[in-house]
Amino acid sequence: MELIPITIRSEYFIKMLNLYQILYGADPLQMQKQFNRHFQYPDFEGYFAVIEQRLAGFIYGYSSKKGQYYHELLSKHLHGDPSWMEDCMELAELGVHPKYRRCGIAKELVKTLLENRTETKALLTTRKDNEAAVHFYKKMGWKELRDGFYPNVPHEYIIFGRGISAYDLNGDV
Repeated sequence: MELIPITIRSEYFIKMLNLYQILYGADPLQMQKQFNRHFQYPDFEGYFAVIEQRLAGFIYGYSSKKGQYYHELLSKHLHGDPSWMEDCMELAELGVHPKYRRCGIAKELVKTLLENRTETKALLTTRKDNEAAVHFYKKMGWKELRDGFYPNVPHEYIIFGRGISAYDLNGDV
């Protein structure tokens, strides 16, 4: 597997949009707008996971700053512990093609994204009914900070957080 930094001009960008549609049923044109906006956020970093020139997965995140849509939304819902929003990166998207699941790709993508970050904490959200994702994040050392989070959609999400340091990137917290 090869990890290739995400760029809009990459041959894998359109493939990522198509994979996102397969995984989440989202309109690729709407997602392209979202991705283009996210690419402009501070300290954007992301990777395509490529196996034999096929897109197997992707991940990206960025520094969470006041004024960003999700930063403001998470801030409201983490009112019990606003320190999570300080010096934080948001793991915005992670997806692995169904054909390549359970091969360690998601773990490698998360580890690679987090290993060079300068922030001390990371946040992410996932649907509460996505049992595989919830199990994966817990196994990787993410702490459930809040459930009952509805980010302007009808589905319930969980907010996860974790510290970022070299010793715990394997999920050994």
